[in-house]
Amino acid sequence: MDSHTGIVPEFVLFFDCPEEDMEKRLLGRNQGREDDNIDTIRKRFKVFLESSLPVIEYYNSKGKVRKIDAAKPVGEVFEAVKALFTPVDEKAAA
Repeated sequence: MDSHTGIVPEFVLFFDCPEEDMEKRLLGRNQGREDDNIDTIRKRFKVFLESSLPVIEYYNSKGKVRKIDAAKPVGEVFEAVKALFTPVDEKAAA
C-alpha cells in the first residue's frame, strides 16, 4: 500500500514526450495558459523532473509503470491508452 494515499495502483500511466516536443505543442496551442512562454514551460519541466519523475521511478521499480509514447499523433496515443484499459477478455475476442 502506498503510504501517502493508502492506495495500491494497478498501474501508473507515464506519458513520455521529449521536452522539445512539449515546448512546441505548448507554444503552438491557441488556448494555452497565459503564462505559456518558453521560460515558464522550462520551469514547469524542471519541477516535473524534480518532483514527479521520482514517483514514476518508484512505481517503475515495482513494475507498475505503463509508458505511452506521447510524441506520436493524438490518435495513436489514444489507442495506446485505450488498450491499457481494455479488459483482457475483450482483447482476446478482438
